[in-house]
Amino acid sequence: MSATRGWSTELEGLRGIASLWVLVGHISLLIHCHITLISSPGIGVDLFILLSGYLMAKNYVERQQKEPWQSATTIKKFWIRRFFRIAPLYYLLLIVALIYGPWFGEMRDTIAQFYSATATESSRYSDQSLANILTHFSFLFGLLPAYGFNTVLPDWSIGLEMQFYALFPFIMLVVLRFGYAVSLTGIMVLCCVGRYLLADYYEAFVMPSMILIKLNMFLSGMLLAEAVRRKALLYVAFALLGPVASVVIGLQAIKLQIIMEVLMIVGMAAILWQYAPDGLMARLIALPRRLLNNRLSTWLGDVSFSVYLLHLLIVIPAIALMLSHTSLGDKSDIIRFATLCAICIPITYALASLLYKCVEKPGILLGKKVLAPRPVEQDIVN
Repeated sequence: MSATRGWSTELEGLRGIASLWVLVGHISLLIHCHITLISSPGIGVDLFILLSGYLMAKNYVERQQKEPWQSATTIKKFWIRRFFRIAPLYYLLLIVALIYGPWFGEMRDTIAQFYSATATESSRYSDQSLANILTHFSFLFGLLPAYGFNTVLPDWSIGLEMQFYALFPFIMLVVLRFGYAVSLTGIMVLCCVGRYLLADYYEAFVMPSMILIKLNMFLSGMLLAEAVRRKALLYVAFALLGPVASVVIGLQAIKLQIIMEVLMIVGMAAILWQYAPDGLMARLIALPRRLLNNRLSTWLGDVSFSVYLLHLLIVIPAIALMLSHTSLGDKSDIIRFATLCAICIPITYALASLLYKCVEKPGILLGKKVLAPRPVEQDIVN
């Protein structure tokens, strides 16, 4: 197994953990069962963000010889790849979420009748206005406080991801001019300054769907990719400025989340680092790598995007129906949690596997066909 392929497989395992974390975290929150760490699905999203920054930077650097960063064609190819990776599945589930939004809102209200502390504004599920539809199909919703958290899908982070993709090629041009450390830490500082210059705008978001609120964690992932490529611990230290920026920005950031951001950066560095084959660190890190490289972990990573985007469409009605049609609400917190996990996890992963095979992979293939060079027509000599 090559180093590059090994890293990618381990990252798939981490992505699988992140999606499962978000799934069980939302189950625990919705049935009002607090479990330390598990009941913080936002930390799982932070892991997704770190992985995204890492992978974008790693792949962009590896393609630099064939796809120069200064080329407009390179930027176009990058955007097309990312669009076809995200959009086909997203658009399919967005249509479902918009059409059946009022029903999901009713299911959400049912849950709130049992656990009032979990109540949310269910009207956001039923918004079928043209403005909501257009902002979501154009991926602009993440920049608009009124629409950034306005469907049953956890798509606030999808809008965030697409904003990062839009900016990423230009961030890399800045890197080319000023270097990784200066450029990325400087952009983090700008995000922190924006928190106070645009305080009302930052604070208007129910979820951190606007890029300046979470860009620091994408940048930490990029710095981590450079740390691994250079084998430079100094860049790991630069990556740890991301959690520092989270403290400064401060929106919805809890102490546990900051601690976990630090641990995830350090942990990713430890797992992805290249060690001497017979060294102590290589032996210490062998078990985590095997756990992330096995077939189950790789499969979890393959279906992670489908699981993430789909899971609330399963979890919300499952919880509402179980509470309203059984005596599950009378059981202990842990019994409720275990029961709903036993119901929701198999259904979600079964459907996610189908979506991965039938929507995600064909979407990626379509993107490759769009990018494929067209055959040059040759004159036929009679």
